[in-house]
Amino acid sequence: MGSPKTATESGQQRDPLIHRETAIMTSHKENSKNSAHQDLAPNRDMEGLVDVAIEQADTWLEVKETAPATKQLADMVHDPHGVEFTFSFVDRVARPEDNKVAAEEFAKIASPFKRTDPAPEFLGLIDTILVTAGSIAAPILPNVVMPIARKYLRSTVGHLVLDAGSETLDAMLDDAREKGFTLNLNLLGEAVLGEAEAKRRLQQTIDLIRNPKVEYVSVKASSVVSQLNHWDFRGSVDRLKDRLRPLYREAKRAGQGRSGKPTFVNLDMEAYEDLDLTLEIFTELFAEEEFLDLEVGIVLQAYLPDSFEALQRLTEFAKQRVAQGGAKIKVRLVKGANLSMERVDAEMHNWPQTPYLTKAEVDANYLRLIDWVLNPENAEAIRIGVASHNVYHVALAHKLAEQRGVAAQLDIEMLQGMAPAQSSEVQKKAGNLILYTPVVRKEDFDVAVSYLVRRLEENGAKQNFLYALFTPEEDDDTGLTPMENQENRFRKAVSERWDTYHGPRRTQDRIQEARDKVGATGGSIPGNFANEPDTDPSLAQNREWARTLLTPEADPGPAQSPLVTDPAEIDKIVQRAVDTHDEVWGRKTGAERAELLDKVADSLANYRGRLISAAAFEADKTIAETDPEISEAIDMAHYYAESARELDRHLGSKFTPYKVVVVTPPWNFPVAIPVGGVTAALAAGASVILKPAPQVLRIAEVFVEAMREAGVGEDLLQLVNADEDEAGKRLISHPDVESVILTGASETAQLFRSWDPRKVLNAETSGKNAIIVTPAADPDLAVEDIYQSAFGNAGQKCSAASLIITVGSMSKNKRFMNQLVDAAESIKVGRGTDISTYMNGIIEAPGEKLDRA
Repeated sequence: MGSPKTATESGQQRDPLIHRETAIMTSHKENSKNSAHQDLAPNRDMEGLVDVAIEQADTWLEVKETAPATKQLADMVHDPHGVEFTFSFVDRVARPEDNKVAAEEFAKIASPFKRTDPAPEFLGLIDTILVTAGSIAAPILPNVVMPIARKYLRSTVGHLVLDAGSETLDAMLDDAREKGFTLNLNLLGEAVLGEAEAKRRLQQTIDLIRNPKVEYVSVKASSVVSQLNHWDFRGSVDRLKDRLRPLYREAKRAGQGRSGKPTFVNLDMEAYEDLDLTLEIFTELFAEEEFLDLEVGIVLQAYLPDSFEALQRLTEFAKQRVAQGGAKIKVRLVKGANLSMERVDAEMHNWPQTPYLTKAEVDANYLRLIDWVLNPENAEAIRIGVASHNVYHVALAHKLAEQRGVAAQLDIEMLQGMAPAQSSEVQKKAGNLILYTPVVRKEDFDVAVSYLVRRLEENGAKQNFLYALFTPEEDDDTGLTPMENQENRFRKAVSERWDTYHGPRRTQDRIQEARDKVGATGGSIPGNFANEPDTDPSLAQNREWARTLLTPEADPGPAQSPLVTDPAEIDKIVQRAVDTHDEVWGRKTGAERAELLDKVADSLANYRGRLISAAAFEADKTIAETDPEISEAIDMAHYYAESARELDRHLGSKFTPYKVVVVTPPWNFPVAIPVGGVTAALAAGASVILKPAPQVLRIAEVFVEAMREAGVGEDLLQLVNADEDEAGKRLISHPDVESVILTGASETAQLFRSWDPRKVLNAETSGKNAIIVTPAADPDLAVEDIYQSAFGNAGQKCSAASLIITVGSMSKNKRFMNQLVDAAESIKVGRGTDISTYMNGIIEAPGEKLDRA
């Protein structure tokens, strides 16, 4: 017998995306194993504390959660329909302002006459009766039932999201202080899409700080500045520092009335794209003399493998700060709560997922961070907040700090309202305990939805510690109780903490790719198409690359192609195309044509920088608009290569290509659309004549140069700068041109048709794109989609939102309208060559249509 075949050898194609993720992690693990022990020389005393920590954790776990709200939460996550019902209620019933719309949704999910899923069991008998009765009555009396339903929801989740009203909040702060807890307040609000809302949120946070009972506040950089431009890293850092200085000044002033203790402000973050930005703001702002004596904090998310290097950077900064006479800093270590968002972002751009792929890796990294930083050599400069409900991790951190003599370096932190009995037991052993506490004003309660959804998602995951905590003592698939499984996970995390990879999972480097001419990187292979990754501006090397593309030296200069005005010259051009088809291109197989198109894709990838420069200087397009367009052009080449291969597979039929195809693209997408037309025609076996829009002739010259470098001959693809008069008409109506691919105005298509009614005309003409906003919509997401669609590339595309249709009460929704106006007024308008620009100007003076609009 021969050796067994691999999946690829036996004919089964591997998914290149999965293969790439696996290859990345294999490389990362090898690098980690080779460097972690040698470079960091980790202390191994943590292993000796594992059993002691488990014993301590088990004593905390003996305490039963008796609070009704906690019990209901536990029942909800274990009810087969509980999480889905709660998601639906929070999102579809509590969010809409329109009582009638909310009532209809309430009936759909809860009425026995309309619901499709069984009634959830976690509500209990009385609540089930109330919810059922309310869902039946809601469509009849929406203005009576829905305010009661929303009030019911607020009372149900009131232990998770607290009322930001001053009297209510003061009472809760007093109660927490008496019980030995400190509340870390995080003010929730509507999405910050414009500067008016950003300034309002900043002022509300300052008002919190001014409350003499408030000791601790968290604030996200993205909540005080709108429309951050991650390409413009330096500009974003400066904007944020200017916006944050008044807040921290207020924190210092607040301390004057508290025996000299300022309000502690923690700089929070959510998205990976904000990691470098937040670190830079923090280290620059708090190196300033004005804030040198202020103790401040920052959050790191352990589900990011980048967090270890970030912690090392912050620790070094803290030591330098203290050496200059400054105060300590604090780093709050969390696991991370935005995994779904990070996955979606990665999928949309074909990037590797930034967080670890497994919970085991997250736990191991979390313990590595604790192990590395809790040390006497760090204790004088940096405090650590271990924020977790996993009592095994909490107990280990507590025991480790005690053994190393740095107990004062450690804060234990948990979530407000989650397992309060357990929190109380931990507080008795660890001393003061900090509770992360979201607060929201009554009138803004619907904005708490996203926070609640994240918490529900976390607690509904079987690998989550809180899920195990609330799970009845019964065996699962492994034959162990959920908590026994958690103990095993804990032991494994300890043993693997220094072997788990650390460092960025995204290593895209456009500088290196351009230097080495690596070609396309999406992983497309014959028989398996994959999208090309966009450029990731969260990576420093890519931002540096982008800056070089917008310098005067990168300007490709004016177009070189002479204007063709003589119809006789057009005849010669068409004849060359016919001859090339007959003698060369038309005789090649689909596989042979595909091979060339794959080379075109590689060459376009190598020309990415030059194409961005050409688009910025000639078409005034921003890098944020052009970069994904180039990815699309590369995708076009790969896609049509696959289409060419497919033509060979049609046995029993003969494909007869057009001899000559003319491609007449528009100016608004000067790379993707013409490349798509050209590669489609080449894939089908035709010779191609490209007539670019005159406004973007230089861009066409650059991508044609890329195609030439890939091996596309000068007669196979001819760029013709034909006039808009007789020469242009001759090109379109020439009898040897069998097909025309047009993307442009409807009037242009009608004109082409009038010249030759029998010509094969593939015309994609202009349209009007509308966005419909219903009363059930999330207004934050609706506004974000609208302004990005309407104002990207100054709205110069048929897919731009040019019409907003509001349904019913949404037309009177003040929040929606105010947010939309705020977002539009806050857009940074400028030249495409200015990296800080969000919206570039229009390509030429307005024509009659635009003036009329």
